[in-house]
Parts: sequence; structure tokens; C-alpha cells
Amino acid sequence: MGNEIIDTALIEYKLWLEKTKDDPYMQKELSRLETSGEELLDCFGGELSFGTSGIRGIIGPGPRRISKYVVARATQGLALYLRKRIQDSPESFKGRVVIACDSRRFSTQFARETAEVLSGNGIKAFLFPEITPVPLLSYSIEALDCDYGIMITASHNASIFNGYKVYNRDGYQVVGEETKGIYNEISALGYFDGINRSQDNIVLVEDDVPKSFINKINELTDSYNKDEDKSDIKIIYTPLNGAGRNYVKEALKHAGFENVIPVPAQDVYDENFTTCKTPNPEKLSAYNEAFKVMDMEGGDIIIASDPDSDRVGVALVHDETKINLTGNQIGLLMLDYLTSVKTPRDGQVVYRSIVSTPLFDRVAEANGLNVNLTMTGFKFIGEGISNMIKEGKGDDYYFGFEESNGFLISPFIRDKDAISSAVIIALMANSLKKKGKDLIDRLEEIYSNYGTLIDRAKSFTFDGYTGLETMNSIMEYFRNEVEDHIGDLYIEDKTDYLNDDTGMIKSNIIKFEMDDGSTALIRPSGTEPKIKVYMFLTDPTSNIDKAITDIMEGYK
Repeated sequence: MGNEIIDTALIEYKLWLEKTKDDPYMQKELSRLETSGEELLDCFGGELSFGTSGIRGIIGPGPRRISKYVVARATQGLALYLRKRIQDSPESFKGRVVIACDSRRFSTQFARETAEVLSGNGIKAFLFPEITPVPLLSYSIEALDCDYGIMITASHNASIFNGYKVYNRDGYQVVGEETKGIYNEISALGYFDGINRSQDNIVLVEDDVPKSFINKINELTDSYNKDEDKSDIKIIYTPLNGAGRNYVKEALKHAGFENVIPVPAQDVYDENFTTCKTPNPEKLSAYNEAFKVMDMEGGDIIIASDPDSDRVGVALVHDETKINLTGNQIGLLMLDYLTSVKTPRDGQVVYRSIVSTPLFDRVAEANGLNVNLTMTGFKFIGEGISNMIKEGKGDDYYFGFEESNGFLISPFIRDKDAISSAVIIALMANSLKKKGKDLIDRLEEIYSNYGTLIDRAKSFTFDGYTGLETMNSIMEYFRNEVEDHIGDLYIEDKTDYLNDDTGMIKSNIIKFEMDDGSTALIRPSGTEPKIKVYMFLTDPTSNIDKAITDIMEGYK
């Protein structure tokens, strides 16, 4: 590592030390770094970039951490970008932005900082006064006639993280040229000078917006609710200390589910996620407290929404084994159930990301649905929906999902929604219980009808200043060196979505289609220092999983 990088980091560190003299928290953190050279370099050797529709990072000092200064700079850049758009197209852009936050550490402070910087730039800032789910933020952009929405959240990450997501006026996270334009404005700014603040243009969002949102959710789920005679299904629900707490329970109650038991330790806002260090409904460990409640109270299923309530997960006990379903399995079950209660019309479409199970396509096509593939990230599904609506084909949308537990039933919002999805899952489990079955029983029937593809997902973390460099080296290895086989499987076809002419947006993803019908996809995360691997296997005894793991571990 060159002395130039170290010298630059030290210069930046001293600048932060000088500019934050009136901030006791930041001064304490900076003083602590004085004796930690490696951590100091990690905090100040570079910066978090405005990438996958926003910023996400560990809370702390410096350009490679997230703090109110990083948030203010990002907001100033967005404000400058929006002001240019207003100047170029005053009939389209109004100078209005809505801001929400989840229950994370500093989320409320970051949201207020965001509102003050927007206000200081003459932009009307609508600020939610309470903890707010992502789907409500997405809905409120149109409801309040805003140009953008900003969500302060780090989604399902551990408590040391927070983040900043930007949504466009159509209600999905910004993509393409819009992302680049915002990034260019941000990157030209410093962290302390040129940041405008005021409180003159801040308006608190009134109750009628969340009320109209939950009414929309209820109307939507009513259309799928065909069971007038409710069973006594017992649901254990956990919001994982997050924003879904009141909304999911209210939606379940409206749908007729009276026997909903909350998980007490997680039915409160807890910025430290004390009983769930990684509040991710994809992980079995996220259900530990819920299983304790189920052991005491009994129950048929556990439903969990993540801290910003855009993802939803399901767990249950089947044959005396505790199981949490994967996002792919939930997506298959939801599509199967939806088609059983609302027959698709000719021409209707479903969406899935390319890293989600191909088995979804078989179920969709068997029910007369067309399948649209998107790059990973629900924003691309949102973009597809918006294009359909602009073409007058919004009613052709049927369902969309991505493997990371994101589902959307209706296009009245444009991001994944744990609230309506939780109700559909409850209706599905209720219907199956009446037939003496559970979700695993039905999943096995789907496999019997359409074939089995075992989905496995793994993440490999590469922390520290050199983490990004290591990840780039790994992707280049898979891109240039892995051509013939992976483990005991031969490669039949290889697609490089960054360089091949696939007709899709360029993305750093490599897909291997193997000679036995299995598929493996490899991509770096856009929000975390991780490389993610997605496998869909026809044979669970294949050693492709081990072979990929060995390659990853060889770089550590």
C-alpha cells in the first residue's frame, strides 16, 4: 500500500478533526482512531460511493463510514441535481421530496438532517414524524406529488450499519443516468463546505397518507381473500424491532386473522437489535426469539418482516424440524397460491431477477403468464412496472419477486412490500391448513409437478480497505479463468452480463449453466463488501458448492 494513500487518509482525518470540534460524538470517535492505524485508514482511505441507488455503510467517522456529514453531503448533491432538473423541466419537477426512516441508530437524526439540507436549498421537504416502512415511503412519493423519496435505512444489516436510499418520482429506487447524475453532483462536493441548511421548508407528513396507504393494502388483500370461514390458524409475528410492527398487525387483523401473537422482545423499536444481531428474515437465526414464543404458545407459522419492512420471511416447524423458507421457495408458493385464487388473464406478466429460481418460470408459464427477467435489485422490477403503466398496460402486472425475500403483489407501489406479502402468506397458510397441509407439504407438491431445483445462496465477506480490490480480482478470475468446469460439473454455457450482448443492462454478474441443468451465478454486492453466489442444483450431492467456496477462501 503506497504512502500516498496513507498521507491522503491522514490529511482527511485531520480535516474531520478540525471541522467537527462542536460535535462531541464525532470527536470521541475520531480520538479513538488516533491509536488505530488500520481502522483509521479504513475510515478515511477513500469514500462510500453513491452506488446501488444510494449509500450504505458502517456508522462512524470519515468518508468510508456513514454519519450525518456523509448524509448531508449526499443530500446537497441530490438537491443540486434536482434544482437543475427543475430548471430544465419546470413543468415536470416541483421541488418536493419526502423523507422517511426506520428504527436504526441515528436514523431519526439522519432523516432530520436530510430535511434541513433540502430545505436549505429551497426544496420542500416532507418528513414522516414516525418510523416508516419502505412501501409507505414508495407510496407517499405519488401521494404527495414529490420528485424524489429518501429512506434512511440499512435494510436487514446488523446494527452497526445505516444507509440512505433514493427513490424517483415513480416510486422505485433511482437507476441508470439518474443515479450517475446524482453521483456526479455529490462527488464534486466536500463534506463540510457548501452544505445549505434551514428549517423553513420542512412539513411533517400528516396521518392521512399512512391511513390511505393501509386502506390500499386492505383493498388489495381483500381481493385475494376467498375464505369467508376463517380457520384458527395461529401466527407468530415479529417485525425484528423494525417499521413493520403496527402495519403488518393491522393488515393481518383486517384480513380476519385474530390469532396473531407478537414476539415481545422484538415488538419494540430497538436500534441495537438486542435479540437479533442480524435482523435478516433470510437467516434462520433471525427466528430464534419467535421459535421461543412458538414453543410456549404453539403456532402454525412465523412471519418476520425486516427493519424497514420491505422484505418478509416465513418459518415453521415441519416433521419436528425448524425450517425457514428461502425467498425462492416463498416466491414459488406465493405465485402458486395467487394463481389458485385469481386466474391470470391472457397477456399478464410476472417478474423475477436473474438470480432468482428458474423454477418460477415453469409455474408461471403453466398458468399462462409471461415471465420478464430483470437484473438483481427490485428497482429494475419497479422500472418495468412503471414502463408498463406508461404504456397503458399496468393491469397486465401480476406478481414480482426476487430471491432475497422481496415480493410485490400490486403495482400501486413500486418496491417490495412486506405488509401485503405477509397477508398473502397468512391466507396461503390458512388455506393449506384447512386441507391438512402446511407450506412444506405444498412446496413438495410443486416440486413433484414442476421438477426440483435446490437453491443455495452463499456470501463471502471481504472487509477492510483492500476488500474491494480482492473482490475485483475474484470476479476477474471467474470471468477469465473459469471456462471448462467447476468442481465435478462441466460448463455448458457462460454469460458475462458485464461484457456479453444480452440485451439487458450491463451488470457485474457471471452465470454458469452446467451440463446437468444446474446454474450458478456470481456477483459482488452493490451495498456490502461481499460476493454473493446463487446456485440452483439438480443434484444436491454435486461438489460445485465446495469448489466455489475453495476459490473464494483462497483469496482470504
